[in-house]
Amino acid sequence: MMNLYERLKSKHKKELKEHGDRYPNTVKYIIMELKDEKHFTNVKYGTAWDIINICKLEFLGDAFYDR
Repeated sequence: MMNLYERLKSKHKKELKEHGDRYPNTVKYIIMELKDEKHFTNVKYGTAWDIINICKLEFLGDAFYDR
């Protein structure tokens, strides 16, 4: 089973990278957590909130490709 970072849509990886230019530690932590998780429901609230705001999403699950 792929981890969440592998399932993250390309456009959102790009948005995280651009955000990481200004806030490298935040994005480093987000990527680390996504690589450790396989289900978006297991992502910590703060991390999910950061992803939703950075990628301008309404729902965290929309950031990922379907399996």
